[in-house]
Amino acid sequence: MNNIQIIIWLFPKLFIFHDFEEIIFMQPWMNKNRRYLTERFPMLSKKLLPHLVNITTASFALGVAEEFILISIITVISYVINWYSLWAGLFIAFTLHLVVHCFQTLIVRKYVPAIITSIICLPICIYIIKHIVQLFTLDTVILYSILGFIIMVINLGVVHKFMDVFTRCLSKYEHKS
Repeated sequence: MNNIQIIIWLFPKLFIFHDFEEIIFMQPWMNKNRRYLTERFPMLSKKLLPHLVNITTASFALGVAEEFILISIITVISYVINWYSLWAGLFIAFTLHLVVHCFQTLIVRKYVPAIITSIICLPICIYIIKHIVQLFTLDTVILYSILGFIIMVINLGVVHKFMDVFTRCLSKYEHKS
């Protein structure tokens, strides 16, 4: 068994550790900081806040569960067939996601849900990426990182649409009971 066969199992663990912070703090943080965000980023707030404020913790957790299942399936398949390129690309996309949270915090100038776990996970991710770069050619790393980023963006779009639908269904269900 080589190192990559051990390292790949960290991805689902890092992902869920990171996303637990988002699940727990996103809705209360949005409720508390809605006015601040609207005043500080009026144009962006008009587009994003209606969606983000309406996402319930339950619908957000369901979206995270879908992403976790996808990451876990890709990890298992990578291990079983001993092919790690797509896994590596998705892992690099996840690491970029952590970096985005760091920039969000700098731009917003206050705590943003996911910053604590981003800071904790980033050194581990950098270590893993150093290992990935040693295993694959630069062309492979770049190609699969782009592919991983595209998959991540498309999946996030689908997941957020699904969160809206789930939130509306949950709201109707709660009003009936």
